[in-house]
Amino acid sequence: MLLALALPGAASARVGAPGDGTLLVRNANGRIVVQAKGGLIGRCDRCVVTIKDPNPDDGSGPIVSGAEATRDVNDTTTRWSGTNMRFRIIGGRFTVNVYGFGIDLSVIGKGQFTLQGNKGTDDDGAFSLNGAAPQPIADVVQFFLLAAATTG
Repeated sequence: MLLALALPGAASARVGAPGDGTLLVRNANGRIVVQAKGGLIGRCDRCVVTIKDPNPDDGSGPIVSGAEATRDVNDTTTRWSGTNMRFRIIGGRFTVNVYGFGIDLSVIGKGQFTLQGNKGTDDDGAFSLNGAAPQPIADVVQFFLLAAATTG
């Protein structure tokens, strides 16, 4: 019984802490870069995913499936490419850079992110920040803070 009581508190210390923001991206074509502390889960139809995990001891570390090629960029950064890939990193600080087509991802945490649609396509997908109504992804770089919405 003690273990069951301890797990929820430990899990909330890593992801879903007070002040965390949320990001949902659906069917994106272009580039998404998330620098945060929290968690990210995603998939893509075809993409290149680069994940920097500066401290492998503060979370799950990157988990990627479906990659056709993998390359270590340096000690803390790895790049995967392929089709129908799935990727996640939970807990701790990370930077995730996704470039491609048919990108879906969810993020919870604190940090920042940029979105840029793929010039030349009519529909580059949509995103929702902190549960707000979905907005289209523009062809120009858009910068946002990832944090809880403030009221007032």
